[in-house]
Amino acid sequence: MKKYIAIIAAMLFVLGFAASAFAIHAEIPAETSAIVVKGDSTVTLGGEIRMRGEIKETDFDSDTDTTAAYDGRVRIGVDVKVAPNASGYIQLETSKQDDDTTDTYTWGDAGSHGSASTGLYGSFADSGGSNSKRGDLRLIQGWINYKPTDIIGIKVGHMPLALGNKVFFNHTKFGDDAIVVYADPNKQVHIAGLTIKLEEGGPGWADSDAYVALGKYSGGKFNIGGDVTYITINSNTVTGIAVGGPSSLTNLGVGGDVTAGPVLIRFDGQYQTGNFGGSDGADIDHTASAGMIGVDFKLGPTKLILEGGIGTGQDPDADPDESEAFITALGAHGNAPLYTYVYDYRVRGACGSTQMGICGTTYGKFGAAGKATKTISWKAQLVYLQASEDVIDGEGDETTDIGTEIDAAVSFQLAKGLKYWIEGGYLAIYDIFRGLQVNKL
Repeated sequence: MKKYIAIIAAMLFVLGFAASAFAIHAEIPAETSAIVVKGDSTVTLGGEIRMRGEIKETDFDSDTDTTAAYDGRVRIGVDVKVAPNASGYIQLETSKQDDDTTDTYTWGDAGSHGSASTGLYGSFADSGGSNSKRGDLRLIQGWINYKPTDIIGIKVGHMPLALGNKVFFNHTKFGDDAIVVYADPNKQVHIAGLTIKLEEGGPGWADSDAYVALGKYSGGKFNIGGDVTYITINSNTVTGIAVGGPSSLTNLGVGGDVTAGPVLIRFDGQYQTGNFGGSDGADIDHTASAGMIGVDFKLGPTKLILEGGIGTGQDPDADPDESEAFITALGAHGNAPLYTYVYDYRVRGACGSTQMGICGTTYGKFGAAGKATKTISWKAQLVYLQASEDVIDGEGDETTDIGTEIDAAVSFQLAKGLKYWIEGGYLAIYDIFRGLQVNKL
């Protein structure tokens, strides 16, 4: 049995950071103070500093590979309210030098903007490591929100986006360019329509747009929501499938929860259909689905969690003109519904890549979370993982055995706005990774 261990220790400092989720417009935190400007306008500054360290160890047939590093992330945001019904938000975030796919800079990372400096023992030439600036500031949010009436509003710009319970679509890490038209007829009902520009003018046929309609009812002890997403794709790859022409994907999602005393029942279902233009001229028909159900039970200050789910995968013996793997659009973070520390975004999943969520994966989870004191919180989970369909391992054999993962975290609220936490995960890897080297994870 092989193993994969990842442990992270991080410190987080938050300064009145105001975030915006999909079609939900966050209020400015009460602890912040607005800058005084002329007229009725207000400007609120916010920011966040996160410094963390991580050590990772991978053991394949006693060939252990260990890496360790510190990294940092810095955010600064400006929330502007120019009128009771008009506002905007700008947020900048660090990334690695000339890199739009990361939100951190690694301590001591040698970039391309270094200079030679003189040390105690003569010349010490650095290439961006020592005595240098850290990372680039990139736009992570920039949007305008206007409400012509108390019920109807429109939001335009670059913003974090997610759908439902974030099983199919979760772009809250870096966001997309979108136009959101929404309405809140009352406190319980929220409806919205969106057009999202996913990609424009990329290599080959790359030109993708998403069109979304959604609704949500929040009734306290009963909450339910649904969404329909239609995506037009002109790209040369879709989840590893060779595409030679225009394609389309439709995803239908529904999810909600019911509370009965100390018990909370959660559910989510997704269904996909589509048609991909095959590289050989033949069309590829796509049908896939995913679902989960979970039960949370409150026992004093502790919450017990029992959950299971499945996402369809691609049978290696299936007709090449048929696609069955549940397609996801997710980011580099723990993704619903698995929320595993290692499997979900640190190793190759059942669908052949990282950050693909429940695609091709069947799982069962037992977890618990709670507070030890007013300032100390903890959580832990045991997750059993199987491939939903046979997967070809590194030696060419078919298998469904993925592994078992144990995750745990404890956090300490050191002061107002200052948190320190330690988080770790251990994945005991089974046959799906047989014959693979560390650099193929």
